[in-house]
Parts: sequence; structure tokens; C-alpha cells
Amino acid sequence: MDLVKFKSDLKSGNLHGVYLFGGEEDYLVRYYLKSLRDAVAGDEAFAVFNNPVFDGEDVDFSAIAEAIKAPPMMNDLKLIEWRHADFTKMKEGELSQLEEIAELTKEYSYSVVAFTADGEGVDFGSPKKPSAFVKRFDKIINILKFEKSSENQLYAWLKKHFDAHGVTVGLETVKALVFRSGRSMDVLAGEVEKLCALALSRGKSIVTPEDVDEVSSSTPECDTFALSNAILDRSRQKAYLALEEMKLRRVDPTIIMGMIAKTFDDLCAVSHLLDEGLDRGDINEVLKMNEYKLKIYVTAAKRYGSDRLREILKSLAEADAASKYGGVVGYTAIELFISRYL
Repeated sequence: MDLVKFKSDLKSGNLHGVYLFGGEEDYLVRYYLKSLRDAVAGDEAFAVFNNPVFDGEDVDFSAIAEAIKAPPMMNDLKLIEWRHADFTKMKEGELSQLEEIAELTKEYSYSVVAFTADGEGVDFGSPKKPSAFVKRFDKIINILKFEKSSENQLYAWLKKHFDAHGVTVGLETVKALVFRSGRSMDVLAGEVEKLCALALSRGKSIVTPEDVDEVSSSTPECDTFALSNAILDRSRQKAYLALEEMKLRRVDPTIIMGMIAKTFDDLCAVSHLLDEGLDRGDINEVLKMNEYKLKIYVTAAKRYGSDRLREILKSLAEADAASKYGGVVGYTAIELFISRYL
């Protein structure tokens, strides 16, 4: 079952049988389960009768069968939920019971059943090669898989969430937020709440990339970028502050040097592609880099130029080799690098 069909059925009220919600994006699993619950279960006062909920990896099909047979109270339909089921552990007997449950909902058509599975709780296979489970049950139950959203999908989703709070954002802001806080919709939803509260408390109706930098939680990748960005901006002060923070967290100096080398590797790649006449869109197709990050890298690459970047990469390689033969190591080596190139 595809999501378009499911949304259409939600709108028309054409809901029946067994639904299975799974995949990597837990936020969407919960969101569409709630949508189904709102459409089916009716008044919350009768939830104990019309929305029985079970939980656990191992499904008790006899309990579900009993719940299916019991009629709804003061409502046309009822929803039976089983959360966090693990379908990969089911033996033939349990799979047969799942088929029986699907048949039972035809007899007791007032009952709808919904299963949710955690990330690896269902083997979907691939679009071109569905798993044995999907092949067996695709025509018997309604299977919905929620994959991680693309960056463009996240940008549109974030825009709607900000709009719902009466707060305006531009494309650069949502790009900055995805880059800084990652692609988990659960995390991003919390960051939207935080940013909107900040803006409204300050009497503002817009959130900017600067607001994102000020208050949004960062991923390890973004923390790495904070140091490399300071270096590329030739800001010794910012670079030393970022390094001091890493010292406080006791980040291994060899890891930090690796981060810096990776940054300059990527920057050198961007610079060479610019030299070949590629624009930002073409470079993104080649490097598959976050758009917000790429924009900054393009600016920095133009500032340095390919010759200078090659020189820096050579220096980093020499520093790495020297550290293995008694040269300067640790945080001191990083501080010397900062002092030399900023």
C-alpha cells in the first residue's frame, strides 16, 4: 500500500483490515498511526473499549483475536494496536496466525488492526526485490514503509512546521537547521519548537540561520565543522575557542587532526571542480554534500584557491608523518597549524 492511497482512505473513511507501519522514520510511523487512530477510534472517553493497545516484540494473536470480536462502544469502528512487533522473529505458525487475523477482520468489519514495528522489525527487501514477508502479505494486509526523508522533503516539512507556529523561515534557515541538527524528524521537531519559542519571546516572527547557530543542538559532524569553519574563515579566535571546547570534552587530538584533514580534502575537491567550470548544482551532484555546507565550502574554496589548498594538504600529510617519528604531536600540533594558516 502506498502512502497516497492511505491518505485517500483516511480522507474518505475507507479504513478496514490490518495495517502494518514500519521503516526507519519512527516519527512518521507514530504520526500516521495517530492519524489512523483519530479516524477510527472516536471519542477518547471510550478508548478502553474502542482502542485497546498492546506492546512487545512477541505478538499474542489470541489477545488480538478476542479484541477484534468485541464490538465498539458508541462508535462504528474500533482500532486494536500492537506496538513494537518484531516480524523478523515470527515462525510459520505465527505468520499463519497473522493471516487468520486478517481474515477475522473481514468477518468483524468494525475492527481495524494496526501493528507498528521498530526500524529492523520488518524485512521489506527492496522495491525491485521484495522480501518473502512482503510477497506473502502485500495483498493480505496494508503494509506501509516509512523511509528517511530526503533533504528536500525535510526542508518542505520544516517549513510547514514553522508556518504552523506563525513563524517565517527561508530556505537558508531550514538548510542550516538540517545541517546543524541532523535528519532525525524527532530531533528536528524539537528544534522547531525551541526556535519558535525563542523568536516569539523576542517579539520576532522570523527565524534566521543565526538563530539556528545560537540555540540549535548540533551533531558531531557539525561540531567538527565548527573548528574547520573557523580555520577556513581565518579566525584564530574562533578556532582556538573550538579547540578549547574539544579539549574540555577530551577529544583525541589525532581525531581532531583527521577532522581537519577531511575538511581540507573536501575543500580541495570543491576547488578543483570549480576550476573545471562546474557550478554549485553540478558539484552537489558529484560530491553529494549537504547544500548548506556546500555553499560555505564554495565560498571558502574561492578564498583559498587550489594552489594554497594543495599546500595545506601537503603540510597536513607532513605533520602526520612527523608525528609518527618523534615530531610535534597532540594539541600542540593543532595549535601550531592554527597559528600558521590563520
